[in-house]
Amino acid sequence: MIPSDELLTPAEAAIVAGVPIKEVYKVARERLPEGLVVRRNNQVFFRSAAAICIHIDHLLPKDVPVKIRKALYAKVKRDPRAAVLEHRSGLLSYVVDTKAAKHAVTSELAAYRRAMEVIVEDPEVQAGAATFKGTRILVHTIADLLKAGVSAEELKEDYPSLTDTMIVAAPVYIRSHPRRGRPKAPAWRSGAPVSSRSHGESAA
Repeated sequence: MIPSDELLTPAEAAIVAGVPIKEVYKVARERLPEGLVVRRNNQVFFRSAAAICIHIDHLLPKDVPVKIRKALYAKVKRDPRAAVLEHRSGLLSYVVDTKAAKHAVTSELAAYRRAMEVIVEDPEVQAGAATFKGTRILVHTIADLLKAGVSAEELKEDYPSLTDTMIVAAPVYIRSHPRRGRPKAPAWRSGAPVSSRSHGESAA
């Protein structure tokens, strides 16, 4: 179980809840009870119960009213150890398996922690870009190759220093640390042409 006092960044909350970061902000803004979102030094953090609520919110049927969602999440806040929560509204009864939600969030957090154990951002290595500990291999490069369909076996042939743990860690890290800004333009765009040739009719 995640320690109740542990704080997660928005990106980390998105990872462990298994949702896009935009969804994290939406649930925080519209549905989470007071106290699950913490602001420190102009930064936003989420308590572990918030990540559980965000995961539940993602799984609930779309037609569940916001009022009901808020009531369920208030119960998660009051009793985070409960295995099942139930809320009645008129003739309808809403039951949430909080035990399964907590297990899913805890498992994702463990995977994220394992990823962060093998990844560093050292200003002395690759200008501070994320690399695997003890190597100069860029994490984004490995993640891109995996996304392109390159197998783990092929990666280890090309990068002998890579381990299975590193390969698994790459996409986990990328989900919480996406590239920012526009891609850099190829070097050839800023250089002068090696040669030039004009086309057209020859002068008479």
